[in-house]
Amino acid sequence: MSTLFTIKVFFRGDWCPWCNAYLSDFNKHLSTIEDMGGRVLAITSQAGNKSKTNNNLDFDVIVDENNVEAAKYDIFVTPKAETPLKDVKDAYPHGMVQPGVVIEDATGNLLYRWAIISSEMNLGGASDRPLVSEILGGLEHILTHKVAPNAFATTDMAYLEAHHPETYQMVQAYLAGLNETV
Repeated sequence: MSTLFTIKVFFRGDWCPWCNAYLSDFNKHLSTIEDMGGRVLAITSQAGNKSKTNNNLDFDVIVDENNVEAAKYDIFVTPKAETPLKDVKDAYPHGMVQPGVVIEDATGNLLYRWAIISSEMNLGGASDRPLVSEILGGLEHILTHKVAPNAFATTDMAYLEAHHPETYQMVQAYLAGLNETV
């Protein structure tokens, strides 16, 4: 079966618990995506990224240090000096791509695009990603009508707690540490 569409998942890096959980969600639904004629491709600008191995992903992960793909789809890139790994010599030489999801058909036509707009309310862009199950539920509509249905439900702390409890605990510990330094 030829590939009818590609879902490109932009993510920060292997150190990001929200990104790891999101990639794992796509991996859990990979057979459904493939049965519909699709493929998943994860894209990060983190040099030396180990997400494929660390998360046992069954789809490709590419490193795009120059953020060419992010620019193509207008996915926000945080300048290196503003990243959590700004002091790591070879990490994010051209900035850190922020979360985004793009679906394009076999000819490269854009069918769906979502990109995070970082804010304090979404933990700097960590939460508010469209749920993978919602994307899958809308795929038939997207493929047929060449447009996404209304807005998808998004990830939040309750979703993380219910579906990725270990990651939820890590995020809670991180947030507690931030509160202690204030």
